[in-house]
Amino acid sequence: MMVDFSNPIFWFTTVTKVAALVLGAFIVCLAYMGYRRNASKPLLYAALGFALITAGTVTEGILYVLSGVDLLTATATGTIVTVLGFIAIIFSIYSTK
Repeated sequence: MMVDFSNPIFWFTTVTKVAALVLGAFIVCLAYMGYRRNASKPLLYAALGFALITAGTVTEGILYVLSGVDLLTATATGTIVTVLGFIAIIFSIYSTK
C-alpha cells in the first residue's frame, strides 16, 4: 500500500509521533540522570521502560511508512515493544535498591 503524503492526517500523525519521540527522549534523559546521580537501579529500569515505550511509538511509523510493512504488522510490532516498556516500568516500581 502506498502512503499518501498529501493527506493531512498523515502529517498530523507524523508530527505527533515526532513530539512523542522528543518528549520520550527527554523523560528518558531525566530518568537516566536520576539513576546516575542516585545510583538507583529502579530509575535505570524506569529509563529503559520509557525508552522502550518511546521506541514502540516510533517503530510503528517507521515500519509502516519507510519499510512498507502492512499497518497491522507495524502496529503489532510497536505494541509489543511498548508492552515490554510497561513491564520494565512495573519492574522498576516493585524493585528495591
